[in-house]
Amino acid sequence: MDLFFRITLAIFLEAAPFLLLGSFLGAVLEFFVSPERMERLLPKNRAAEVLAGLLGGMVLPTCECGVVPIAKRLLHKGATPAFAVTYMLAAPVINPVVIASTYVAFQGNWTMVWGRCLLVALTAGCMGLFLGRHPAIALLLPEARNPEPACGCCHHHHESCGHEHETERPRLVGVLLHAGDEFLGMVKFLLLGSLAAAAFKTWLPPHVVTWFMENVWLSVLGMMLLAVLLSVCSEADAFVAAGFSQFPMAAQLSFLALGPMFDLKLLAMFTSVFRRPVVLGLSLLPFIMVFCLSLVWALVESWL
Repeated sequence: MDLFFRITLAIFLEAAPFLLLGSFLGAVLEFFVSPERMERLLPKNRAAEVLAGLLGGMVLPTCECGVVPIAKRLLHKGATPAFAVTYMLAAPVINPVVIASTYVAFQGNWTMVWGRCLLVALTAGCMGLFLGRHPAIALLLPEARNPEPACGCCHHHHESCGHEHETERPRLVGVLLHAGDEFLGMVKFLLLGSLAAAAFKTWLPPHVVTWFMENVWLSVLGMMLLAVLLSVCSEADAFVAAGFSQFPMAAQLSFLALGPMFDLKLLAMFTSVFRRPVVLGLSLLPFIMVFCLSLVWALVESWL
């Protein structure tokens, strides 16, 4: 039981700073990026929106622990689902920090780096195109559809709060208060995900992992299940995957691709923002796509 609590604390403390960072960036978007500016910045067709979402992590890098609040805020500011969903799934991998950590973890193996980015880009792009057909209001829960008041210094809108907003100080205070509210709203779901991941990591028999290694299909499936259950942050998961050097490359890539797009802590956070059918799609479709793409990778690898 002591191990269970230590693992829970480790996962939570690893992820909480990034959730806080994501909440802060979401608050910055709320206060400094108007819907009109967002509309001007984003491209006007769905394919270009998906491409922008894939590259968004290079400009606004974050890990999966903090990306859900940013995606919700993007939707509130007028970003299309094609952009926001693609960014939410791709940014935790296609960003400079994670690319560098993957490179270091695999000792300069660029095949693992680009393979990971490719699997994530294909999956995130397809999800963006699929969910991009729907308006943002159809994706979000009723309680998540309306952004919180942007004032941040009280519970009223600017025109009724009676406070001055001319200076930068109230705006900065508003950003901090807004980020705090966002963080406190999401942190309970992070804690639930951390508890679930720790339970599986503590009580999963080691011989089960060994059994999965004997078959490519099972090794890919096993590593994907581990990615979901262990819920390791995308900035550290490459070092975990590198420890499974006895597994095929395709299995390691499946671990690296799926975890940042879907794991237990993300599932908990998805349920606080998106409607149930959307959560189901964000859970099943990336799992199926990563599984199929990893098997294709294994097949191509066997031919080379």
